[in-house]
Amino acid sequence: MYRNENISARTKSRLAKEECFNRNIPILNILFYIGNGFMLKKQMVTLARIFYQVNEHKANDMIADLLSHGLLIKKQATDTKTCLYIMTKFPLAIYHDCSTRDSCSVRLNNRKIWHNIYRTEFIIRQAVLFMEQLGIEMTLQNLLNFLTDYCISIFTTENQMSVYQLYGNLYDKFPIKDRELIASGFPRRSDFMDDYYKITADLYHHQCNFLGYKTDDDYSDYLDIKEQLERERNLISSPKEYRRNYYSLFNMTAAGFFFIGKPAGENITIGIFDKCNNMYLKKIYENIICIYLMLERYLGFFPKITLQVYMSDADRILSLRDKENGQGYDYARQEKSGLTRRDRFFQNMRIPRQYWNDIHVDYICYPLKEKYNL
Repeated sequence: MYRNENISARTKSRLAKEECFNRNIPILNILFYIGNGFMLKKQMVTLARIFYQVNEHKANDMIADLLSHGLLIKKQATDTKTCLYIMTKFPLAIYHDCSTRDSCSVRLNNRKIWHNIYRTEFIIRQAVLFMEQLGIEMTLQNLLNFLTDYCISIFTTENQMSVYQLYGNLYDKFPIKDRELIASGFPRRSDFMDDYYKITADLYHHQCNFLGYKTDDDYSDYLDIKEQLERERNLISSPKEYRRNYYSLFNMTAAGFFFIGKPAGENITIGIFDKCNNMYLKKIYENIICIYLMLERYLGFFPKITLQVYMSDADRILSLRDKENGQGYDYARQEKSGLTRRDRFFQNMRIPRQYWNDIHVDYICYPLKEKYNL
């Protein structure tokens, strides 16, 4: 619909594009570092005001300038007239320090779009509030540092490098079991370190065999541990038992869950965005219980977890709350179980009853469709 309104960067000289880039750094920085190359206009303007003290009029002028030089293009976000603003190859190449020919364009799908919108809204609504409460100056670099320092892992993605970095952050910020002994070289094995070694081996394998990297580091010990773990896991035939015992940060990230801050004593907050508007209890509870068991293996104690489920459909939130408290059904006995559906998940995962209240689920409504006309 908007293809004819977009201007190709090829119609502009390199000097004109470079000058346009340099005079619109605030908008481009927000798009690149927060939006991964794309964002809704209203969110972009809000963040420009927060982190660069650029008013709405000036931000709109910057966006128009970038569009007129082909450094941004517009595309419908959903089936409404609301648009996403997307960086083209020229500015992306500058950020990636490569040629335009080697730069990849931003590729979108519905899941990626909604994840981006939720994540940006989380920054506007919650991360900025956390920074204000801590007295942190509102700059983009301070935001990025804050997210790392406080282990808010909303930017962790489903790839080896990203999850590898998350393991490092947890090691620094969480009370990992036997951390002091591990640092001294004994014991060398632990549940946390075994999973860390495995992701390190996966990263090394990917970089060497698929990306063609050369390294002088010796990762043979990590590869040996990975192979040993895989042999152990292959002995487990039950998928449920496999998830109970070998769920990792990679599984957590792949399922869409992320950390919201460092532990406060035994209390840990986890989040998930309802990216596809199809959140259901089985996904919520089976994953958060596996995360609970994973953290017990890593920390050496059962944490108290608050899960924040971010959704844009208030009616769906009411439905999920009702289903949580509804009576579960015992199909073997063909009768009601006497437990709520929520409790049945704990029972099915063989969690002792005294720990069932260690996990609390909050549903948080972000009325994105109404706010941004999506």
